[in-house]
Amino acid sequence: MRQYFLLFGALLSLLASAYGIKCYACESVYEASCGEDFEVENHFKYDCAFIAPPRFLENDLSSPNATACLKRVFRENGVRKIVRGCYFGEVNATDVWCRMDPTLTAVHNASCHVCDNENYCNAADALQRNPMDMWKIISSILLFLLATQLP
Repeated sequence: MRQYFLLFGALLSLLASAYGIKCYACESVYEASCGEDFEVENHFKYDCAFIAPPRFLENDLSSPNATACLKRVFRENGVRKIVRGCYFGEVNATDVWCRMDPTLTAVHNASCHVCDNENYCNAADALQRNPMDMWKIISSILLFLLATQLP
């Protein structure tokens, strides 16, 4: 019976990790709670599996799937803006994949912060945790303990 429970848990963990990363997506110009003092709102939560990459990146991408979350800070026409969303491209090549849309000529001092360590990692508080992450940790420990009890 334990073997079946262990197999079920392993399959469940595999299915949970098969989905794309989830990120906050918002712009501080339209939502004050998206600024530096970030406040979570449910309508900010996006499953990046259903988000298309920006058109100016489409031809350069080897895969159309989001690979991480981003938080971009820049000035446009003198106004400081923060944009959170899905990141497309190689996570370690932010100089290539974080570039701004070339049609936005009034953008200056862009910085791009990329994270792929957990869902919704592009919040202001790096210590904020997703309840699903705690579930994954507990289930992994439980599976490990069960595996050690197998004959």
